[in-house]
Amino acid sequence: MGLYIVGILAFFLYLGFPSDNIKTFVENQLNGINPQIEVTIERIAPALPPGIRLYNVDFYHQKQVWGRFENIKIIPHLFSLFGSQKAFSFTANAYAGEIKGKAQFEKKSPVARMVVDTAFTGLQVRDVEAIQAVSEYGISGFLDGTLAYQATARNQSLKGDLSLSDVRVDLTVPLFNQGYLEFNDVTAQLVLNNYNLTIENCRLEGKQLDASVSGSIMLNRDFNRGVLNLEAIVAPHHLLLAAVKKSLPFVFLKSGKTDDKGFKIKIKGSTDAPKFSLK
Repeated sequence: MGLYIVGILAFFLYLGFPSDNIKTFVENQLNGINPQIEVTIERIAPALPPGIRLYNVDFYHQKQVWGRFENIKIIPHLFSLFGSQKAFSFTANAYAGEIKGKAQFEKKSPVARMVVDTAFTGLQVRDVEAIQAVSEYGISGFLDGTLAYQATARNQSLKGDLSLSDVRVDLTVPLFNQGYLEFNDVTAQLVLNNYNLTIENCRLEGKQLDASVSGSIMLNRDFNRGVLNLEAIVAPHHLLLAAVKKSLPFVFLKSGKTDDKGFKIKIKGSTDAPKFSLK
């Protein structure tokens, strides 16, 4: 794909850069990468070093907006243009933050393969359509981290190392008379193999409570619902702990259900109807 883009870009630059023609070409190339993702671009302009800049780029999944980018700059790796593996770097501005990464595509090997490595800083998750689409709660905060994605025709995997700051979660149902929870920091390591998402280590340090979460979520093919198999250790701070003691039988807090780190909770059910129980 990179060789085609550079060649056609040079041709169009010679003609005066008719951006509508290039826009249609690039949209067709991007839409061919994943049949479940549709990409639309408002306009395209040349960029230096040699490359192109896309403006107001929207990504759709199942006809629903999952990502909106103010601009994306794509720079092909020139030495890759003459081999079977095409590669390019990209930078993007979106959600008050910045995204950088590189992608590689190989179509001539026995199995077509795509690899994308991404790093991002300062993304306001309140505005990220994909996150809000899969969450039943209103979530805000600033997201930093890295993602490493690999895909073939039959398999896909994703590894993520994420960090959130200044987090607020608005609850659909109050928890111990709390309509929302606030966290100073949230860190998580995630691994996705096809549709099985494993949360290896998630730690939350908050104003009302601290917690750690691990387990797995079996996602559906649209990635917007899943079956939960999670365990959490929750340590309420003193004000919330007072509300917990009023709401939960005292025996649960003294009969092996807690340790020095807090009390343990199992989370089952589905992402849209989770079920909580004390271990």
